[in-house]
Amino acid sequence: MGLIEEIDLYKINEPSITFYGNERSANDELIASIKQHGLLQPIIVRTKENFFEVVSGRRRYNACKSLGLRKIICHIVELDDKAAFEISLIENIQRKNLDPIEEANAFKAYVDDFGWGGITDLASKISKSSAYVCKRLSLLNLPTHLLTCIQSHTLGVSAAEELISVKDPVEADRIADIVVYNAYTSRQTRSLVRASLNSNTETTAKSSFQDSFHNHESIVDIDLKAQRSFDKSITALKVAMNRIAAIINSVEDNWVVYETLLQHKNMLNSQIDIMIREKKRLH
Repeated sequence: MGLIEEIDLYKINEPSITFYGNERSANDELIASIKQHGLLQPIIVRTKENFFEVVSGRRRYNACKSLGLRKIICHIVELDDKAAFEISLIENIQRKNLDPIEEANAFKAYVDDFGWGGITDLASKISKSSAYVCKRLSLLNLPTHLLTCIQSHTLGVSAAEELISVKDPVEADRIADIVVYNAYTSRQTRSLVRASLNSNTETTAKSSFQDSFHNHESIVDIDLKAQRSFDKSITALKVAMNRIAAIINSVEDNWVVYETLLQHKNMLNSQIDIMIREKKRLH
């Protein structure tokens, strides 16, 4: 689906939702490659009001801007915010552009901030396990100082996951300092965490992640049949809307047909929004 066209660079905007990974800037190697060989693969953009917005290929887009190119080859697709977010997130994860905290924030945005789906749904979209998504989300419960340590690679993510069960931020910082100074493995960190807790908090530490995982899963699994019904309905509406969008592109010279189809496309889009809102109420 979609069209391949050259678009004026000034008509293209960066994504409205970004992940701030290593993908944010174009490196010299990419710039040199595009300068020598041209842009070999179109960037993916979507229409948005009176401009286009990058969905996938932000580094290539920035490289072309750095080279002062006036036009860029684009694959134009019709996507809503959710679909654009998913494509961009999948690309960033596949290319390992995001650090663990950026991944966690992206997962939180998908599940909690925008309410686009549960953990199981997100895990399926990005080809990861539900446990992987839960672990990333749990990292956000750590003190801000430790999140910075993870992003700067002074604290390994596996060791950081062992600190999730330490509820006292001062104690978590103390243990993290020991872990970083001695370059402890996750197993050594686990032993240190256990040693620092009394018998009551030790029990909590052992069950903390498991409880968190099951709580998330129970939310996702509430009335799974109803959620699937909504998903199928939303997909059917999107397919219909995309087909109308393709037809619209072929009848631009007939404004009566064009306007009629556009109205129906907008009606479908509104119905999709309603279905998504109703689905959120299941969570």
